[in-house]
Amino acid sequence: MFRAIFLFACALICAAPHIAHANPADGTQTFGDYIVHYSALSTLRLNTQMASRYHIERATNRGLLNVSVQKMAADGTTTAVGAEISGEAVNLTGQKTKITIREIPDLYVSYIGLYEVAAPDTYSFNLNIKPAGSERTFELRFSQNFVAE
Repeated sequence: MFRAIFLFACALICAAPHIAHANPADGTQTFGDYIVHYSALSTLRLNTQMASRYHIERATNRGLLNVSVQKMAADGTTTAVGAEISGEAVNLTGQKTKITIREIPDLYVSYIGLYEVAAPDTYSFNLNIKPAGSERTFELRFSQNFVAE
């Protein structure tokens, strides 16, 4: 009987969709061989030089999502990989904002997305990430508090 329950539990775990609920304090989530690094912050936190370099408007009502994806090799080394990323931000009242995500030119592959923020509020982020070369799409969910600046 115990073995049947154990096998059933294993089957449920293996059949579950690839969803991760991540801790925003950490900013990293692993999906098998892929590591996703992410952050969400007010654009006011960027210095003016950085905002200008990446054509980002610094404003009290603008948030910035930053995402990068790495593939881990068997020896533990990682390599940046491209990805198809889409997502939305949802505030505590349920208002959804689609995030338009674009690749930024840099020494490694990184993506940014801008969205409207009405601080103070907490935003939940729902991202779909499909790394280049992968047949799987991973779902990343995390929350971030925004305070009035």
